[in-house]
Amino acid sequence: MTGADLIILLKKHPIGVACGIVSLIGGVTIYLTSDTIDTTKQQLDEVTQQSEAMASNVRNSTGLVQQTEAIQQAAKQLESRLVKANQLATNLQYFYRLESDTGVKLTDVRQNQAGRPGGSLFIGIPYVVTMQGNFKQVLEFLQRIENGKYFAKYTSISFNKAAGDTTAGGLLSVSMSIELLGTP
Repeated sequence: MTGADLIILLKKHPIGVACGIVSLIGGVTIYLTSDTIDTTKQQLDEVTQQSEAMASNVRNSTGLVQQTEAIQQAAKQLESRLVKANQLATNLQYFYRLESDTGVKLTDVRQNQAGRPGGSLFIGIPYVVTMQGNFKQVLEFLQRIENGKYFAKYTSISFNKAAGDTTAGGLLSVSMSIELLGTP
């Protein structure tokens, strides 16, 4: 086939030739841009994830100011219920105030050495308390510690009849170890 025959064939079938050229150009274009389709799809997925995260943040941010204020208020309340280990006189005054309120007689109150915090913000500050009183007074003293100003944990309690007491339903001698939650 010569060049003249080829030109005659092209002139006889112009629509078919045009469709073939367009198909050839489209195939080459698709082949050359096929790797950018995957890259574009990954970018679309990343943008979609970011937009979903932003939409979630917007949904979750409603009431954030009120929640932050509530958390700060709770933190202040927690701070007010902590014992400071280095304020020995103030800490012992708590037990003496309970003594006067409940009517028990404290025979010994000691703050022991608090353990090392070990990376914790809070530590248990140990106390040894020995007292005498009737059952009702002792029970009220224990309940006031349990429901009192500071967070408390009893580590040991022992009850005995007070030495030298000969009355029925008389005095109890109580020795206990308590930990109050505090800061170093």
